Amino acid sequence: MKRIFTAMIAVLALFGAISPQKANAAGGEMAIGLNGGFATYNDGGYMSLYYQYEFATHFRIAPEIGYVFRNDGVSAFTMNVDMQFPFRLHRVVAVYPFAGLTFNNWMWRDGGNAARVGGNFGAGFDFYLTNYLKLSVQGKYSVMNDTSGGFFGVGIGYVF
Repeated sequence: MKRIFTAMIAVLALFGAISPQKANAAGGEMAIGLNGGFATYNDGGYMSLYYQYEFATHFRIAPEIGYVFRNDGVSAFTMNVDMQFPFRLHRVVAVYPFAGLTFNNWMWRDGGNAARVGGNFGAGFDFYLTNYLKLSVQGKYSVMNDTSGGFFGVGIGYVF
């Protein structure tokens, strides 16, 4: 777990060293950040590192890698690739519905595991605190055989 957290911080620091670029009219905004929150499958917390790239107006791809902390003897490693559709409601607020693919590897204390591929759907809000910093609130549901569950969290991201 310590290695995963260290790797997430190292990647965040690497992207933080990149100089910010102004997004053009056809998209181009990129962001990297950390999410954390609650996972319903094991009633535990989770943390993830995400990257977002808006390649066209209202179209953003968002890969994410994360870890669901052990609770009741169950933990997980997660990977997601979501297609987000952001719409600005105001200069500092955006809403985005999304859908995507997920891979979750749930691990039990007794040594058992369940690796599943499925789909995600949900929605979120971005609150732009500055031109380079945003706060996100997101809810998603992952549909998989035997391990479906919700993920509800908040995140902070660096926009460049």
